[in-house]
Amino acid sequence: MTREAEDLLDRLLDTGVVPFRPTYVRRFYRDGGRLRQAPSPGKSFWYPERWIASTVSAVNPHPLPGEGQSWLAIRSRPISFRQALEVRGERILGSALLQACGATFPILIKILDPAEPIPMHFHARDEDVRRHPHHFPGQRFGKDEAYYFLPSPSGAIPYAHVGLHQGVTPEALARAVELGPHRLRELSPCFYQRAGEGFFVPAGVPHRPGTALALEVQQPSDVYVLLERTLGGRRLPPKQVHPGFRSLREALRYVDFQRASDPEILARYRLVPEPIAHSRSRGGEEAWIFPPRLVKFAGKRLVVRTRFQSQETGPYVVLVWRGRGRLLGRRLRPGSEMLITAEAAVQPHLYEADGPPLEVFKLFAPEPSAFQGNRP
Repeated sequence: MTREAEDLLDRLLDTGVVPFRPTYVRRFYRDGGRLRQAPSPGKSFWYPERWIASTVSAVNPHPLPGEGQSWLAIRSRPISFRQALEVRGERILGSALLQACGATFPILIKILDPAEPIPMHFHARDEDVRRHPHHFPGQRFGKDEAYYFLPSPSGAIPYAHVGLHQGVTPEALARAVELGPHRLRELSPCFYQRAGEGFFVPAGVPHRPGTALALEVQQPSDVYVLLERTLGGRRLPPKQVHPGFRSLREALRYVDFQRASDPEILARYRLVPEPIAHSRSRGGEEAWIFPPRLVKFAGKRLVVRTRFQSQETGPYVVLVWRGRGRLLGRRLRPGSEMLITAEAAVQPHLYEADGPPLEVFKLFAPEPSAFQGNRP
């Protein structure tokens, strides 16, 4: 990065806000047009995902350089979020988080806009990625993830399958994979994706997200294995179904059958907003939608009626869902995304609504202690 670019970045960081451009990522499943106003006209790829505050590169069969990476919203100079962290990581993340995770942002935030259910799949666990790096090239983390279902048209099939019924064996799962998607779904319980609620999916657990528009927070990786080989009548290539593996059967050994077969899985991992009593004021209120007990990420929904003072323990990402307002001298509008730096987040800072209530999501990285075994 040039000295001129560093000076520009320093002036931006002096405000306490790192704004991002929207980043849309290609995927093999169709989008519903709720992110980009109209469905994209792809034949083998669509744009059903918006990635937010990303230092992760997307894994696709025909990769594009840097696809998935977030860029700062600066017209005069292209600076990626990763570049900013490499030169000013301590100002952005704070010294403890930087030491724990290095020049990367330790969560990835997405909005998912599926026009069709996403094929059943699962993600590797942290220990899988550490022990078998040849299967997960370029990845450092597994992928725990959680969803919050947004108040928006829910699509044609707003039902999600998660886990496996008790008694499903590796052999039974392998047979169902061979027989096709309908047999796979028979092995898995499902729930309705109710707007205003959410769900946590541990790594290693098979799941099939439905068509609800969802805010997702996850570990910063793009590891996956599909358990379905077709989508909408289209045959998916092997390198898209099981990237990093010679065969799907080879990949199935990374399914966490014990956790997936928990008979209470739908109740255990359901997420219902938890109001934060001490944050209530006449100006607004907050609720945990991704509670800190999830360990690897956390998140709040903030509704500001007039003015609301925030103070957090570390940096966090802001996504404006509805309304308009101001924060740290910057105007907020629907779709705005930004990071509040460690320097600014730990000081009192004021959200102000202009007119109707301002609805904001605040997404948090894990505590530095959560990175044991995943340090750079």
